[in-house]
Amino acid sequence: MRYELYRDREQDPALREMTEAALRLLSRNARGFYLFVEGGRIDHGHHDSKAQLALTETVSFDDAIDSAGQLTSDKDTLTLVTADHSHVFTFGGYPLRGSSVFGLAPELASDDKAYTSLLYGNGPGFSLSGGSRSPVNDSQSMNPEYRQQAAVPVSSETHGGEDVAVFARGPQAHLVHGVQEQSFVAHVMAFAACLEPYTDCGLASPASAARPGRVAGPSLALLAAALLLPLLGAL
Repeated sequence: MRYELYRDREQDPALREMTEAALRLLSRNARGFYLFVEGGRIDHGHHDSKAQLALTETVSFDDAIDSAGQLTSDKDTLTLVTADHSHVFTFGGYPLRGSSVFGLAPELASDDKAYTSLLYGNGPGFSLSGGSRSPVNDSQSMNPEYRQQAAVPVSSETHGGEDVAVFARGPQAHLVHGVQEQSFVAHVMAFAACLEPYTDCGLASPASAARPGRVAGPSLALLAAALLLPLLGAL
């Protein structure tokens, strides 16, 4: 897939459109379904230290989540949104309200040079000019191909190690709260759908009315979306 900024609108479906097509197809199954949606190009953008590409992919991912919410019901569909890791990506510099996140911090750094409000702890954006940090201006920082500066030079920016959030909507969503081991998420999904090892979960069907021929236990749709980016705290 091309990055969203470079997608051919006539040839390449958006993540939202692919999610909608998958849901319409899978929803025909009266026994429920499991759909995994991944905004994987977010991760690629961050590894390349190109924040504008990564964050535009995040918006595309958010659009897919919104469409999924419109095509499903929280009465019979458990939706989970999470990340499998973060990135060493920061927002800083006290940018003014209304300014672009891709722009410059309002004050110069201690080396009397401008810096962007988005930065990386490491990555290919590390750059020196004449033995000191390379300068940057608004024109450069607003270019989608601009690599935000990094503190440590590596060929590919690395993942971070902090906890990531999990957001949930639908049946048994109340189980998702607090700090948990990552394996807990799989158990929530299995319990909500009465799958092994929770086939005797004892849950009533989340559907408003039983349909003829429905199997015992809840007929539950599971929609899991993986968000590969430093957590922005947005569903």
